[in-house]
Amino acid sequence: MSPSPTAPPKAPPPPSTDFRNATIENHWNDPPDAIFKKRERTAEENGNNNKHDRDSIAQAMRSILGQCESCFTSGPNKRIFQDTQGRINGMLEELEKNEIPDRVVQSLNEFSQALQDKDWTKSLDIHTRLMTTEYDKHGNWLIGLKRLVDLAQKASS
Repeated sequence: MSPSPTAPPKAPPPPSTDFRNATIENHWNDPPDAIFKKRERTAEENGNNNKHDRDSIAQAMRSILGQCESCFTSGPNKRIFQDTQGRINGMLEELEKNEIPDRVVQSLNEFSQALQDKDWTKSLDIHTRLMTTEYDKHGNWLIGLKRLVDLAQKASS
């Protein structure tokens, strides 16, 4: 079958080019070079303040637990307090053994400061942030932190 005389002639296929090795400078989707540069770590990131933070967290938690203990001596709140105390003591043991990462220690430092200042919303915000990022590793004592906020709030009112 020959092509009909009225049909246009077939065009040759377009030239093919291999783009696998092509490089485009300053493409719109290229990440900025700053991402790939190593930055200097600050003293806080290096953990120079780490020991002080861990000590102040432990002191603050023990102080708040002591305040709550005197308020909740009977009834269901006593059992809640005892469970919370066990969870917080587990956290303090991990803190002493340096098993908690520095980023979590920083959040715990902010959390304990907010608790001491009786800034309940800030402490709950920090707790929520920790729950979303650290629950898999530290869920046991994170539940204790939430209960500690509730108990401290009840004890202060």
